[in-house]
Amino acid sequence: MTTAPLEVLTGERVVVRAPAPGDEHALVEMATDPRVRRYLGGPKDQAAAEADAARKVGEARWGQFVIVDRAAGVVAGSGSVARKRGPWEISYQLRHPFWRRGLAGEAVALVRDWFFDTTEEYELIATTQQANLASQRLLERLGAVRTGSFEQYGLTQLRFDFHRPGRRAP
Repeated sequence: MTTAPLEVLTGERVVVRAPAPGDEHALVEMATDPRVRRYLGGPKDQAAAEADAARKVGEARWGQFVIVDRAAGVVAGSGSVARKRGPWEISYQLRHPFWRRGLAGEAVALVRDWFFDTTEEYELIATTQQANLASQRLLERLGAVRTGSFEQYGLTQLRFDFHRPGRRAP
């Protein structure tokens, strides 16, 4: 497993890169917005959101990323690749004004491809609440396969799996 920070990934509409100074406002906005956090455990309080944003910007950790809208030149979202439930898991969120533009799908595809290109891992998962139909459709469009469900926070969560192209499961 590499520990180098995420390289800059450029798509048609997005740039995916490590968090950097100046991204704090967008990170705090996402963390405190009830619409953005609806399926992510609810909004954080301002102080916790500011501390998290400062940590993400100050520590270039492997797998942390922001999604920049190329047309607007601003941070539209954020996410990570991390071990949360065993396998490597991708998570993502977008600021509300950037929803329904295809930016999340493009960013997730770029990060998924980068992950398989830079690791020897076979599997990358994503989880979403059963109620989050938009996220389910996004993952399915990108080729993720629904492989199960589990209860967390009193709600049904769905697991979706991406697999390394051209390689069978061990």
